[in-house]
Amino acid sequence: MKKRLFLWVGLSLITSLSLAGCQQKTLNSNTIPSNSTTSNSSSIEKEPMIIPENKATDSEYAFEFDSVTFSPSPTPSSGTNYYTPEEFAFTYKEVRDGEIYFDPATTGSQRILVIPVKFQDDATISSCRNYVGGCDKALTDIEKAFFGDPSYTGWESVSSYYYKSSYGKLKLQGRVTDWFIVDKTSRQVNGLSTQIYADQSYYVLREAAKWYERNYGDLEYYDQNDDGYVDAIWLVYDHRYTGSDIWWAYTFWDYQNTASGLKPYTYAWASVDFLYEGLYQQNGVAVADAHTFIHETGHVLGLDDYYNYDENSTYGAAGKIDMMDYNIGDHNAYSKMLLGWTMPKVVTGDTTITIAPFESSGDCILVRGDSTWNQTAMDEYLLIEFSTPTGLNYLDSLQPYTGGVQHFTESGIKIYHIDSRLGVFDYWGNLSYYTDTLTGEPSIVHSNTTQSRSTDEFLIHLLEATGTNTFQYGRSATNETLFQKGDTFTPSQFANFFANGTRFNDGTEIGYSITIDEITTNSATITFKKV
Repeated sequence: MKKRLFLWVGLSLITSLSLAGCQQKTLNSNTIPSNSTTSNSSSIEKEPMIIPENKATDSEYAFEFDSVTFSPSPTPSSGTNYYTPEEFAFTYKEVRDGEIYFDPATTGSQRILVIPVKFQDDATISSCRNYVGGCDKALTDIEKAFFGDPSYTGWESVSSYYYKSSYGKLKLQGRVTDWFIVDKTSRQVNGLSTQIYADQSYYVLREAAKWYERNYGDLEYYDQNDDGYVDAIWLVYDHRYTGSDIWWAYTFWDYQNTASGLKPYTYAWASVDFLYEGLYQQNGVAVADAHTFIHETGHVLGLDDYYNYDENSTYGAAGKIDMMDYNIGDHNAYSKMLLGWTMPKVVTGDTTITIAPFESSGDCILVRGDSTWNQTAMDEYLLIEFSTPTGLNYLDSLQPYTGGVQHFTESGIKIYHIDSRLGVFDYWGNLSYYTDTLTGEPSIVHSNTTQSRSTDEFLIHLLEATGTNTFQYGRSATNETLFQKGDTFTPSQFANFFANGTRFNDGTEIGYSITIDEITTNSATITFKKV
């Protein structure tokens, strides 16, 4: 149920990102929607959509961006022996572009196109027909899940989530089309030759894009940087989720498309079943759940999975409580640094720093030790944030989400060990050398999968305040994972969390003790001392 593919494009390595797991849910039957159109239909003469600047989509359900306001962090950006850089030396998107990913922009107004998909054997395999309200309601709920005001969902829409998570830096806008009916049955699509299509969903993607341009006529509206590729397409297919073949949720890239003109490239693919995975209801009626769509959109923006793909290991180094791990809560500070939404306060010597709750402020602290930080998110360091069960974390702190993982119910300090160093690889995918530059088309070396290039050097590892490493046994983070007032981290006390004991993976000294001086509702004060 967890897949990772390595595909060659010339000398460039493309890595697919995927999501596992959902439970199929069926309710009462209903009919096929009347507004579906087939892939070879004539034009339905839809007007090109011009989305109002303040809205996620042109709909009565639309999330309005000015309904949420943000305040600058109340804490100082610099002080004795710490500073906040104005910008990174280079960005994660520059790294991704060098790997031929062509991710959409992660700041500003960014459009995504959502195309719900049906198959020729709809009468026997349709999943949304079995829900109360049928496929007409499902189509409306897809719109609410992606672009709706949170009040129309069980939690947040994709658009409202990313606007809040980015502190207003990313406005996701777009449209949800009518149902597109592929000219093949689901069995025929699943049986397409992988010699022709690296992933069978490529066929659906290409046909859906052609259908959209033929019927709506504004596909170029979704190529905002004019690079010849549609920035992002979401395909929500009407087939039960099975966790096998292509019937699951994942994000991929159509690198095989050699057609002329504007082409789809980055896309996400998920079952309509995920729409009701959270079992949320309002007045006894099922409402949209966007957790999985938010997770996969994280991949569309360039983020990796933080869970372990290795079926022979239960080690989940990130602790599961994260949107890119078990699909819950807000993104962490590392993810937001990658996406350009926050800048860390960087420790350069003995100092005391006060930070506000991360979910509302973006405050975080970077500790590199005695070595020089390379001024990017792609380096090795400790990363600290003040976690609170508020904002985007609140709902998932009330009860476990699907999969049984519940967000922290208490406030506390998270300390991550990040090893996001870049490396240049040879033709066979072997690491040639680490690098701090963009020369040689580098990529991030480490992941949280134990099948990766080093089984004890993780991309993102949440340290446990108890000093006992329970994640290696498959356990989830709990309130006890968080550092509280009076707790201290020292390299020697937490040496069992590091492959090199008191040193980072690159061999340099961690070099600091970290003491939590005070935690209140609105702030946390932390002291750093060289050791």
